Amino acid sequence: MRKKYLIGVREIGHPENFRIVKRVLNKEDIGNFNPIFCRYKNQQQLVKSSSGDLSDPFRRKGEYLNNLYIEEKED
Repeated sequence: MRKKYLIGVREIGHPENFRIVKRVLNKEDIGNFNPIFCRYKNQQQLVKSSSGDLSDPFRRKGEYLNNLYIEEKED
């Protein structure tokens, strides 16, 4: 079984409104970069970190995984 990570879900325009979900992370190789995605509400969402850029594997650090979030569009 693949490890699930805690990810904050923020509303665009309302960063104070958020909830936490557990999701499996998937990376996609694009040249020298590999952005990280997760499934949320049956859609692939780009995962970001408050600590730095997750898509750059040469600068990414382990502590980046402690501050993950995705941005949800307002309905």
